[in-house]
Amino acid sequence: MQKVYITGSSLISALGNDKKEAINKIKQIDNSNYENYLKENFSNINFYRINQKFSSFEDKFLSIIKQSVKDAIIDANLSKEEIKELHIFIGSTSMSISINEEQYEKYVKKQSSEQIKKIGYGDIGTFIEQLIDAKYKSTIIQTACTSSVNAICYAKDMIKNKEIKRALIVGFEFFNKSTYKGFKSLMLLSNEGKYKPFDKNSDGLILGEGCSSVILDSKKNKDDDFEILSTNNSFDNYSVTSSNPNGEVTSDCMIMALEKASLEIEDLTCLKAHATGSENSNFSEARALDNLFEKCNATTNVVILKPYIGHTLGACGATETVLLCESIKNNYIPKTLNFKESYEDIQFKPLLENVYENQATVLFHYIGFGGSNTSMILSNVR
Repeated sequence: MQKVYITGSSLISALGNDKKEAINKIKQIDNSNYENYLKENFSNINFYRINQKFSSFEDKFLSIIKQSVKDAIIDANLSKEEIKELHIFIGSTSMSISINEEQYEKYVKKQSSEQIKKIGYGDIGTFIEQLIDAKYKSTIIQTACTSSVNAICYAKDMIKNKEIKRALIVGFEFFNKSTYKGFKSLMLLSNEGKYKPFDKNSDGLILGEGCSSVILDSKKNKDDDFEILSTNNSFDNYSVTSSNPNGEVTSDCMIMALEKASLEIEDLTCLKAHATGSENSNFSEARALDNLFEKCNATTNVVILKPYIGHTLGACGATETVLLCESIKNNYIPKTLNFKESYEDIQFKPLLENVYENQATVLFHYIGFGGSNTSMILSNVR
């Protein structure tokens, strides 16, 4: 089977409107100014926002996706014909709910006779297809918070099996009331408004919006492109909304990804944990990491990114992958913010000091509602 590389990418998030802004910003944030960073970004409610102004939610939705796709294509240095040959994969939790919420408010205020804008999400794919003049129809994947990473995995498999030449994956999540109030009703949101991943005193997660596009190809574009060494999926049937506290499904998923890549824990530069911050998820994943390190009789640095951009839900597979890969390319692996106290019976601690490496082998792990677990190992070690 042929190799698969990430040859182009983009990132729009609370850290900035492109990858360069994001890397510059993440290098400036530490525990001493973390609260100021949050105050600058939060508005009325605790939520990591993309700091751009738009005339409407629809304008925001379409403009950001357009910018994200174009930035990734430029980064991948694709010709016009190569752009047309891209197979599109879309991963998101809320899709275009924000647009329908906006439309319904217009209907209630008697500003429109239509209650909703569109039924279904096919128009999102159509928009991107027309944007790049694609030859092929898009594929939409919704597996909760593993949506965009599963889109990457699916596209990777198709390239490896020579079913397609290259792929464009778009992961996005935008603020909407349905998602925010849904998480609030489940009592999963932080009241304090500070992320405390894997900390025994964490009081919940903080949502965020973000959009990332990723180009996959069988040939490298640049020397420091990351190769996808392996991926693995597993499902935890313990509960629809929470993980099994024993963490076994999660740790086994990561172990299988290592085995598929013929790697040991010692071969990893770091492990990017999901680390939502909610009580059950926090403890379950912490237990899973302890299980992993115990079974492998070794440890590695555990990296957590959500304090920087929030939990971008279905987009996090794309946003966090791009953020960490780009950080590494810029000789930087960010430490965990706001971690103070471990659970009593958990042995490991997340990375507490920045690491300066521009080549790395990384295990990324993501967990979604419904029991979805996805592990992916990337490397740009030459």
